[in-house]
Amino acid sequence: MQKVKVGSAGRRAHLTTRQAAAHCRVSIPTLRRWIRAGDLHAYLTPGGHRRIDLDEFQRFLAAQGRPPYPDGAGARTRLLIVDDEPLVVAMLVDLLSGRPFTVETATDGYEALVKVGTFRPAVIILDAVLPGLDGVEACRCLRRLPETRDIRILGVTGHPSVAPVLRGAGADACVSKPLDLNLVVRELERLAASTRASHSLTEREG
Repeated sequence: MQKVKVGSAGRRAHLTTRQAAAHCRVSIPTLRRWIRAGDLHAYLTPGGHRRIDLDEFQRFLAAQGRPPYPDGAGARTRLLIVDDEPLVVAMLVDLLSGRPFTVETATDGYEALVKVGTFRPAVIILDAVLPGLDGVEACRCLRRLPETRDIRILGVTGHPSVAPVLRGAGADACVSKPLDLNLVVRELERLAASTRASHSLTEREG
């Protein structure tokens, strides 16, 4: 019986079947046989791709006597996705699954501010148009507070005229809808590298 559940990437770390197969030095069909046999549990993203929870993969590797996957939590960047369109959120979560991000989501500006306090992201994808508190005002709030002003913010808007407003509110970069996914990944990697470099400098100065 095939042990594949339908779900989303959520807030935990996940691997693609290609990454898992490469680590085990086996073919992707071999890895899929392990999944069908129930030896390794996977789930399907909304886009129909198999993903493997990192903790589940580490359990499987230990049971098989294989070396653990070298993916420590310290190497991952906490990313908060803020958008009220479920399909956009699912697409972004799917896009980032298997990349070095730990992902959480929010659907409006107020929830985003709460998640910032509990999740403590280093990078935020922030849509401009949100119910309740919109993305522009949420961005201003984050920049006003000393404890959140250094979070990197990637603004998202379907209206080109709003991009300068987002930047004026404090967004580090902006991308337009419909999203160019390659551009989104490039901007996120750049912002993540920027925040890591900033933390490294702070530690040296301390």
